[in-house]
Amino acid sequence: MKTMVRLVYASRMASGVVHDDLSDILQTSRRNNEKQGITGALCYSAVGFLQCLEGSSDVINKLYGSIIRDARHVDVTLLAYCDIHQRIFAKWAMAYIRADEVESLILRKYSAQCTFDPFAMSAEQALGFLAEIAVEREASLTK
Repeated sequence: MKTMVRLVYASRMASGVVHDDLSDILQTSRRNNEKQGITGALCYSAVGFLQCLEGSSDVINKLYGSIIRDARHVDVTLLAYCDIHQRIFAKWAMAYIRADEVESLILRKYSAQCTFDPFAMSAEQALGFLAEIAVEREASLTK
């Protein structure tokens, strides 16, 4: 039986990477994640990426290895990796929100500076933040 895991990491976009590359990453991720049973959430700003991935351990481990080797990501930092019994992002192949779209109240709740900096968040703050913005995104899409 395969173990289900959750992985949370932060990274920065390499210099020279443009917005079209980010759109490409997102589209490819959603397509591939759906096929591989991966769920998760991604928040992005000029400061960096914060992403949570959920799925079978072998698939998540392989994906994280490819993220580390991806030249578009630098300063890849693992924030959390654990076995899970259920998913937080079960409805999302990849929930996505730009940090500038996040309400200041949510940022204040999970950040000491009231600004989005994934490298200044603990694993618990990062996961809580991503879970809350995924709920917010889902609510905005159903309005």
